[in-house]
Amino acid sequence: MKDETLLFRIKFGLRIKELRIIKKIDQASLAAELNKDKQFINRYENEGANPRADIVQDLAKVLGLKSIDELYDFSNLKDEEVKDLYEKIKGK
Repeated sequence: MKDETLLFRIKFGLRIKELRIIKKIDQASLAAELNKDKQFINRYENEGANPRADIVQDLAKVLGLKSIDELYDFSNLKDEEVKDLYEKIKGK
């Protein structure tokens, strides 16, 4: 996998985590609203899982976003957090 692709996936997962924390819900609660299990959300947040279009739409809706574009606003992510997760995933 290209580094750019992995970095996008990592940022996407961290953005889900950021929005989930703002909404004050845990992984299990978010997963339940999507009819998924906790591991599903964990794979996005911690393993850089590949986001499918239908899941992106569902996440935006469940997280109360006005549009899916808000899921791609990575401006508040900390570079150090992105780097740490990147190194963790690449080390597997």
